[in-house]
Amino acid sequence: MKGKEHWATKGGIKLFLWQKSPAAAPNGTILFVHGSSMASQPTFDLQVPGRAGFLGDGMVSPARGFDTCCLDNEGYGRSDKSRPINSTFRTAAG
Repeated sequence: MKGKEHWATKGGIKLFLWQKSPAAAPNGTILFVHGSSMASQPTFDLQVPGRAGFLGDGMVSPARGFDTCCLDNEGYGRSDKSRPINSTFRTAAG
């Protein structure tokens, strides 16, 4: 199952998003948001050879069929780290 990277801009700051979608129309969308020392993609879409059904692939599977997207908040993962900022609910929503 392949994913697709996207980039969004918030006030000139680049934010990384990783999306996986089912082959058929989705049953809904799940947004995984991460702001920690670990990036969202390996946290929510861990790929282990010979093992299936981890969170990202499991939610996109035909049995569940959700469109999934994970986001690295500013200062974390692959998103911009140009400002000294801690990601809080207030700064992420800002």
